[in-house]
Amino acid sequence: MPFIESRGRRIYYERQGEGPAVLFLHGAGSNAATWWQQLPAFSARHTCITMDIRCFGRSVAPVQEFALDNFAADVIEILDREQLERAALVGQSLGGFIGLKLSLDHPERVAAFAACDSSLGIDHSILLDIFANRRITQRAVNVEQRSLGRWFLENHPDKAQLYAQINHFNPSAHSIPSAEWGETLAALLQPGKLLPVHALRGLACPTLLLVGREDPIVPVAVMRELTELVAGSELAEIKDAGHSAYFEKPQEFNRAVLDFIARRAHY
Repeated sequence: MPFIESRGRRIYYERQGEGPAVLFLHGAGSNAATWWQQLPAFSARHTCITMDIRCFGRSVAPVQEFALDNFAADVIEILDREQLERAALVGQSLGGFIGLKLSLDHPERVAAFAACDSSLGIDHSILLDIFANRRITQRAVNVEQRSLGRWFLENHPDKAQLYAQINHFNPSAHSIPSAEWGETLAALLQPGKLLPVHALRGLACPTLLLVGREDPIVPVAVMRELTELVAGSELAEIKDAGHSAYFEKPQEFNRAVLDFIARRAHY
């Protein structure tokens, strides 16, 4: 169970498989365990790195350290420890925020970037309005758990329960007051923290925007719009999936992302 020291905290990660590296960045309702349906498929041809982002799972840290600068620094420490010069980044939701920051600030370390059901932390009015309305109208549990698609909930109630249980390993589920955690998440979307939409034009790495067609947080129409801004980027839409396409429709997700990495990644 390896840890690295990064900015005064112990950050948990795991390494599996061999080949060109892929690093997975989970969302705000998950931790490293959430990628259990990806690892068998990806590790057959890739070195796979999963991690508990700071403040999640086994990467214990106070919420005051919940910041993109810290998250990105933790990723770089892991890549350095494992002597991985470059990795393809697969970032879901919050993980997409981190992946975008790394792709813009450390392009030499990013072989490709797959942003999955992620609003990317950009100043887009539609995305911000959706988040604001959800904070008002849906106060139960967390953003991830209340965003699974209808098809998944109806056809896989067992996996929906597992999804919730994985989240319960996070301090936000058992140790951090819900109001404090909600404010911590919302702080990432405050003025001054968001990137302007046109910053996406600075993405130089191969980029995939993947979204579930039932995602209530990240509309397909917005992802189509953003694809037009990123030169050479691709869009993948996953039918019958909500905000966690990787968990809800893993075979379709794995096929799309593996194909993208095989064709486009620059290692």
